Amino acid sequence: MPSIVACAKTTTPRDRVRDVAAGLFADRGLDGFKMRDLAQRLGVSVMTPYRYFENKEAILACVRAHGFACLADALDQARGGGTLEERVAGLATAYGAFATAEPARYRLMFALAPAQVPGVAEVRRQERRVEDAFAAHAAGFAVVGPSCADPVADPVALGRLLWSTLHGVAVLHLGGQLPQADLTDALCQAARALVIACAGTGPAVITPAGTTFAGTAA
Repeated sequence: MPSIVACAKTTTPRDRVRDVAAGLFADRGLDGFKMRDLAQRLGVSVMTPYRYFENKEAILACVRAHGFACLADALDQARGGGTLEERVAGLATAYGAFATAEPARYRLMFALAPAQVPGVAEVRRQERRVEDAFAAHAAGFAVVGPSCADPVADPVALGRLLWSTLHGVAVLHLGGQLPQADLTDALCQAARALVIACAGTGPAVITPAGTTFAGTAA
């Protein structure tokens, strides 16, 4: 699994500011992040980052959007054929590899940030790409799922539930609450149990209209 930084070209000055800033956010959090410290890490003047971003909140939004974009790409690449077991394992393995590639950056993707900052629309757009990727996986599970009138829940609803479940397991693992667990195995078991539990239940998941998994309004 490539690092989050490596999932897209990072040759432009704006991309370099974003990637160096991601490390600084990971080290110090939003409150401890200072533009002068970013400039020092970049080896540029204090005003140089302002050529590309209005403020630190805008930089964080860009970091988050980039992370969600890379996660969506990883999930899309993991979608394939095979048995239900193989498809579920493919999704869980891809998610676990992404979350553990750069744990600090993964946490940043779900960091709380002001709702109205430059770049927040792109964050939401990339979040929706991840939701769409999960829904596509869920639809694939329905194709090969148990034989019944409604093999699995509505793909969109099931996709959101899968994302919530895998994210919860990943956060517990990264936080040390599941120190003895192999993350890939734990994710596979969680995803498998969820898909089996949803088999034949129909669209029973209710989510607030106009919201995404990360909690922002659509």
